[in-house]
Amino acid sequence: MLLHAGVADLRMWEPQVAPFAKQFDVIRLDQRGFGDSELPPKPWSPVADLLSLMDQLSLESAHLVGCSMGGALAIDFALEHPERTSKLVLVGSAIGGFSFKPEHAHLFAEVSAARAASETRAQR
Repeated sequence: MLLHAGVADLRMWEPQVAPFAKQFDVIRLDQRGFGDSELPPKPWSPVADLLSLMDQLSLESAHLVGCSMGGALAIDFALEHPERTSKLVLVGSAIGGFSFKPEHAHLFAEVSAARAASETRAQR
């Protein structure tokens, strides 16, 4: 299960799909609000979304490969559902529940602006 970064969508994994598919069933998804997915009108849980997808696909467990935001999802999922997590591979992972100090906000201004623009487009 390939979980994308917050500045990307499922396409970020394109170079890995064919090589990984030689040994594994490869699944990649757009988290809500990314790629072709839409933001729902009410709060949702990425962990619940991933669990629901695994249930729909009848997957008992999965190797979770997550980059940045996808890594945070992989960690959160593994903590809530260890029996459904076979392996974790984290690439520059974020950590759920972590907040940066206000003096570091300038480091993420460009990413925040891009996310806000994406959310505005998704609401149209």
